[in-house]
Amino acid sequence: MRKKLVFLSLFFFLSFLSFFFLLIAPKTSAATFSSGVEDNLQLLGGNVTLLEQEAQKLANETKAGVYVVTTDSSTPASQMAKTYLADKVGAKNNGVVLVINMNLRKVYIWATGNLKYYLPSSRIEKTLDIVQPELTDNNYYQAVSGFFDQVSKYYQAGIPTSRNYSINSETGAVTFHRSFQPLSILIALIISLIAAGGFVWAIYRRYQMKDAHAVWRYDYGRNGNLELHQREDILVNTFITTRIIPRPSSDNNNFSDGSGGGRSF
Repeated sequence: MRKKLVFLSLFFFLSFLSFFFLLIAPKTSAATFSSGVEDNLQLLGGNVTLLEQEAQKLANETKAGVYVVTTDSSTPASQMAKTYLADKVGAKNNGVVLVINMNLRKVYIWATGNLKYYLPSSRIEKTLDIVQPELTDNNYYQAVSGFFDQVSKYYQAGIPTSRNYSINSETGAVTFHRSFQPLSILIALIISLIAAGGFVWAIYRRYQMKDAHAVWRYDYGRNGNLELHQREDILVNTFITTRIIPRPSSDNNNFSDGSGGGRSF
């Protein structure tokens, strides 16, 4: 009876500890990603809040920063898009931005990080096919909403590639895996067999003898010559030349890794 009491006491004590640690354990929440609609020219009217909600929803879906900017700057739209996105998410990190420049009448889409795989130039051009006409007709809300729809559509469609890849469910990081296609293996095998066979055939043709047991004797005394010369090298002087090789600018590297495209409207 005493052993049972000890066992029950130990059981209830451990259960209490487990319940206590569950209560004090920090609650984990789904990761959120940044987004924003910066309507500097107030083209979107009262739809900014609704579009901000769509942008945040898309950011959580794609695990990347999602941004829209309207501006009347004289800075080229492509340059502004790259600088703006790098400032928001960091150079080469996950993000996409739509820049609408009313001064230059230019629209530009720029994607970096994981999204550059989902939005190659071909898909960006198809997205612009929807965004550009709406901007031309001054339907700015429809243009931005169409941009969100296209990004979501292409993200759900996956990366347009025949390579095998995996996606981190938490960060969205894309990892490509090396793989060999059966046709590539067959072609490589045929080429290797042809190369090896050609090498063996060339060696055989060059060194074959009429009589397989014949022995080729070389007359060293008649054909061999030996000449010795004395040479002396004198070190006169030495020179050391130094040159500073400048490192490539980091700013150029920040904007070189991404996918983008733009048009006039």
